[in-house]
Amino acid sequence: MYKKILWSIAALLAFTSTLKAQEDVKDYELDEVVVTATRMKLPLKSIPQKVEIIDKSKILSVPNENLADLLKRTTNLDIVQYPGSSAAVGMRGFAPSIHNRNYTLVLIDGKPVGTTNLTAIPSDFVERIEVIKGPYSVLYGSDAMGGVINIITKQPSIQKTGSVSVSAGNFGQTNINGYASGGISDKVRISLGFSRKVQEKDYRIGSRNIFSLNKTEKLILDEKSYGDAMGNTQYSINQFMGKVLVSFDNLWSADITGAFVTSNDIETPGNYWHSYGLSKKDFNRFNTSLDLRRESYNNTLLISPYWSAYKESNYNNSESDAFINSKDDIKQYGIKISDTYSWGDFKLVGGIDIDANKISSKRFSDKITPMNPYRPDHSSLATSVFAQGAYTLDKLFVNAGVRYNYTNFTLEASELLKNEKKSTGYSNFSPSLGFKYFIVPNINIHGSFGTSFFVPDAYKVAGKYQVGQKEYRGEPNLKAETATSFDLGLNLTNNRFLSIDITYFQTFYKNKIVNDNSSKDFITFKNADKGRMNGLEIMFSSDIAQLFSQKYNLELYAAFTHMFNNSFEKEGVMKDIIGVRKTTGNFGIAFNNNKEFTTRLNARYIGNRLENDWLVWSNPNPRPDIKAEDYYTKGGYTASEQILQHPAHLVFDYSVFYNVTPKARIGISVSNLFDENYTEKDGYNMPGRNIMGHASYSF
Repeated sequence: MYKKILWSIAALLAFTSTLKAQEDVKDYELDEVVVTATRMKLPLKSIPQKVEIIDKSKILSVPNENLADLLKRTTNLDIVQYPGSSAAVGMRGFAPSIHNRNYTLVLIDGKPVGTTNLTAIPSDFVERIEVIKGPYSVLYGSDAMGGVINIITKQPSIQKTGSVSVSAGNFGQTNINGYASGGISDKVRISLGFSRKVQEKDYRIGSRNIFSLNKTEKLILDEKSYGDAMGNTQYSINQFMGKVLVSFDNLWSADITGAFVTSNDIETPGNYWHSYGLSKKDFNRFNTSLDLRRESYNNTLLISPYWSAYKESNYNNSESDAFINSKDDIKQYGIKISDTYSWGDFKLVGGIDIDANKISSKRFSDKITPMNPYRPDHSSLATSVFAQGAYTLDKLFVNAGVRYNYTNFTLEASELLKNEKKSTGYSNFSPSLGFKYFIVPNINIHGSFGTSFFVPDAYKVAGKYQVGQKEYRGEPNLKAETATSFDLGLNLTNNRFLSIDITYFQTFYKNKIVNDNSSKDFITFKNADKGRMNGLEIMFSSDIAQLFSQKYNLELYAAFTHMFNNSFEKEGVMKDIIGVRKTTGNFGIAFNNNKEFTTRLNARYIGNRLENDWLVWSNPNPRPDIKAEDYYTKGGYTASEQILQHPAHLVFDYSVFYNVTPKARIGISVSNLFDENYTEKDGYNMPGRNIMGHASYSF
C-alpha cells in the first residue's frame, strides 16, 4: 500500500516539475475582512458577536474532503459524523443531529444550503468560511439558535485564471478538481468548476489511542475494532458549479450561482458490527440563487431569490439487486430582500424574508409496496420582517436589531401514519444587542444578547418508526423551543504577533424537546420545563516569528470550548443534555516562509459525550459485555436509562506543501497521524491514518 502511495507522489512530482508557476495565496489581516453574514457587510473589527474566519490559507493547509472535515479541523465546533457521507454540526451546547434540522444554520453565500448533511457540501471552490457563534435569529430566523456558518464561494475574476489539482492515497482515494474563471466582456464574468472524489477500498480503523481508556471505554469502542477494516465504506461524489457576474451599469449588477452535487451507490456500513445491515445510498443536491444588487455610495438594495433541492435514496442492502426502501425529497426556496443605508458612522439594514420548505418521505417493504414513512410529508412557510442598525462612536461599536417571524407549519394527512392534515402557526419576536468597546487600541471588551426559536420537526410531531426493538411516536402538541442567550468577552490583539480572546456564554432554554420514556410500549417526545447551558471559549494565536523576522511566519494557535453546564429540567430532575461534547478544541503550529514552503501540524480534541446505548436494543446485542454498572449514573440519569459516556480522543493531522514554481504546488497530507481509534457517533469508528499526495497547477 505505502509503495503505491509513494509511486503516486513521485508521479505527481514528475508531473508538476514540468509546469511553470503557481499563484500565491494572499494572506490578509483579519481585521480587514468584511463579514457578509451580517447582511450589511461590516468589517470584522466592528462586530460585537463572536466571529471566526477560516481563510483560504488555512483551507489549503489542512486535509479536507468536504465541509465536515474542514470545520472539525479548523474550528472548535461539535461534529457528528458517520461513514457513508453523513455529518452535522452543533455549537455552544446545541447538539448536532443528522436525522433532523439543526440548531446551527448553514448558508452558502448567505442563502440556505437546503440540507444538514455537511458531507454533501464539498470543500472545493470555497474562498473562506464565516462562523458566527451565538443566537442569530434576528437576521436569519429559526435554526440559528446556536449560530450561523456562512460559506463564501469563489467569485469570478476579470482576468482569465484557473487551476487543476489531483490527489491520491490510502483506501484507493483519488480526488481531482478543475476551476476556470475570467471575463468574457467588460461587464460579464464567469466561473466553472468540477470535482470528483472517489474511495475505491474500505478504510481501516485506527489501531491505538493516545489517551488511556478504562474498561467501559474499551468495551464501547470494541477491542476487536483496532486496526480492523470498516467494511462497506466505499464512495464517489461529483460536484459541478458555475457563477455568472453581470454589471449592467454603475449601479445595478447581478450574481447568478448554481451548484450540483451527485453521488450514486455510497456504501453505508450501518455500524462497525453491521447490526443494522450493509446498505448503500444515493444523494443529489442542487442549489441556485440570484443576487440582484443596486449599489450606490450610501445605499445597497439586494434582492435574492433562491431554490435548493436535496434528494436521498437509501437501499435495503448493498447488493446489485437492492431496492430503495426509503427516500427523502427536500425542497427549500424563497426570497430575501434587504436594503442598507449608511449615514456617516451609522448603518441600517431592513428587509423581508420569505422562506419555504417542502419535505416528502417514502418507505417501501419491497420494490413497489409502500409502508409507513419515518415522518409525514410536511411544509412550512416563514414570513419575516427585520431591521438592524450598527453605530460607531470613537472606541465604541454597537449593533441592535429586531425580527418578527410567523411560520405556518403544515402536516399532510397520511393513511400509513394515521395522522390527519394539520396546520399550526408559530410567531416569534427576536431582539438582539451587541457592543464592542476598545479600552486601549489593542484591548477590547465585547458582548452580545439575543433570543432565538426553533419550530419542532415533523417526525417529533407525527412520526412513527422502529429502531431495533423500540418504537417512536410523535407528539402533536409540542411547542416551539425558545432560548435567550448572552456572551461577554475580553480580546487582546497586537497585529499578527498576538491574539487572545476569552468569552463566557450563557443560554436559558424553554420548551426544549426531549425524549419521553414514560410509556413501556413506545418512546415519544415532550417539552422540558426549562434548561440552561453555559461555558467558556478561549482562543489564542501568536506569530512568534515576528519577534525575529518578517520573512516568514511561525504561528502557534489554540481554541477550546468548555461547557460548565448543559442540562434541562424534566419532571423536576435536571438532566445533562445527550449528544454534546463537554469540551472541544483545536491547537497546533503552522510555518510559512512566504515563498514556496508551508507546513501545519494540527490537533483536534474531542471531549467526552453522552449517548443512548442504542445497540442494546439490537438482536443480538453486539456488545453483550456492557453491564448495568457501566452506564452513566450522574447528571440526573439512572442505569436503567442506559446512557454511555464516550471517551475523549486526540486526533492529529499533518500537511506539508511546496511551490515548485509560483504556479505549481505539490504536497503530502496525513489525516489521523497517530492512527487514533475514535468515533464521532457511537459504533461508527472513523478512518485511521490516511496519507495523501497532492499536486496542483494554477494558470
